[in-house]
Amino acid sequence: MKPILNLLYRYWILIGILCIGAFLGLFQLNYLPAEMWGDAVAHYALAQQVLHGNLFFNYRFGGDGPIYTYIVVLVSWFVGISFYTLKFTSVLVYLLFIFVMYFLTDELFKKKEITYSATFLSAVSFWSITFARQPHARMLVPLFVASTMLFAIKKKPILSGTLLGLGMYSQASFWAMPLVFWKRFNILSLGLLITIPLVIVFLNGSVGFFTNHSYFGEKLAVTDNLPFSQIIKNIESNISSNFFSFTTHGDNGFRLNVPASPHLDTASALFFFIGFFLLIYTSIKEKKWRYIECIILPVIFIQIPSLLDIHNPLAQPNIGRMIGIIPFVYITTAYGLTTTWQHVLTKTIKDKHIRRAYMYICIVYILIVIAIANIYKYFIVYPYYLPDHNTPFARIIAQTIDAYPQSATFFVIGSGWGEWGQPEQRAIIDSVIIPHTINFFQTSTSAISLCKTIHTTYGAKVFILNPTDTIDSSRINSCGSSIHSYLLQKKSFTVARVLEVK
Repeated sequence: MKPILNLLYRYWILIGILCIGAFLGLFQLNYLPAEMWGDAVAHYALAQQVLHGNLFFNYRFGGDGPIYTYIVVLVSWFVGISFYTLKFTSVLVYLLFIFVMYFLTDELFKKKEITYSATFLSAVSFWSITFARQPHARMLVPLFVASTMLFAIKKKPILSGTLLGLGMYSQASFWAMPLVFWKRFNILSLGLLITIPLVIVFLNGSVGFFTNHSYFGEKLAVTDNLPFSQIIKNIESNISSNFFSFTTHGDNGFRLNVPASPHLDTASALFFFIGFFLLIYTSIKEKKWRYIECIILPVIFIQIPSLLDIHNPLAQPNIGRMIGIIPFVYITTAYGLTTTWQHVLTKTIKDKHIRRAYMYICIVYILIVIAIANIYKYFIVYPYYLPDHNTPFARIIAQTIDAYPQSATFFVIGSGWGEWGQPEQRAIIDSVIIPHTINFFQTSTSAISLCKTIHTTYGAKVFILNPTDTIDSSRINSCGSSIHSYLLQKKSFTVARVLEVK
């Protein structure tokens, strides 16, 4: 009992930050984001395949490796497989990332104010929260980046090299990480050795790795025959986009970001740039080259795949492809924040104890402001930009289906009548809890033809369609003796039209 109490006493701040992270990760997780879409449907299908014994060890659907799927399957043994399970898995990865960040920062600086600040930023920053709640593999990237770097600094090359190799199976945003270890041959060689099976899969795949049909080749625009001057221009544009993504114009996408909003809040961006230049200055002045090797160069190297997207310069910046740098962004921001206040207060307050107290007050105040800004951005602003203000059409339709007896037969006509293509047919199926017979059609003619062949003793026959579409009632009469029509509505949105035929 005493060792446990000692650990609680020693790491009570870390435990507190992890509790904050758990709250931010789990709060309304089932409802934000609420709707399944392409990526979620794909990962759900992969998890189901593995649960049915169809194992895989290569990349599927472009940029996502197999590790996330296997963690989802492991979690599903305890909580079942669902859209929630996918998001809950990402939350667990996010909490482990926060835990690793504490020890990585402490190993780099041995200063608790920097360690606590970086760990807190890892928990409350929008960049972490948005990926922590996504049904996606990308949250694995900063975890593997931070873990690999931690064991490299602790001079444990076998652990570091193993994690480097495994990280190559996580997500394409990790692929530049081997460049970080260009001077550490033992780590790099072990990591590349573990990556060999993945390389063989890529080489033997039906789609060449460097063709326009591959995930990476399409971005390199290898068959576009772009002039060299245009290639350089596109790379310069990508560098500029990534640089200004911290302060003025971020990712335009709505799934992972508030469209076009900077990836960092104003205070974090300010202290990040201060910290970045201070680290370079300190490294040169005091010859602490490991700050360059372990913080500055990774920020540059890990962004290389993002910068080499020659084919889609207008798609930059991309908050997902840049996710591998967030451990170093948080560390650098924490360093800039603590060093700035330490310098300012040293000039103004002579008493060491009073100065230290004021420094902690100022740091805590800024961190609270940062936390409030980022939490507000995610939980208040971000949902507004999701399709139909985060109104989950597929889930609402699935809940309606679940409310009927299992004897009912459903005819879903069309899909994608909401914003950004929702609802998806696959999302409806994956959101249904109670097994039902569900038929999907693109036109009402095909649906009515099948409906005529089903005898009414099997229960109600229910049509679900675009609320703006209508079906000739005389044609539906051929399916049954009575028709009841109503609209599914949520918030200010009309989700679907439902026609009961008995």
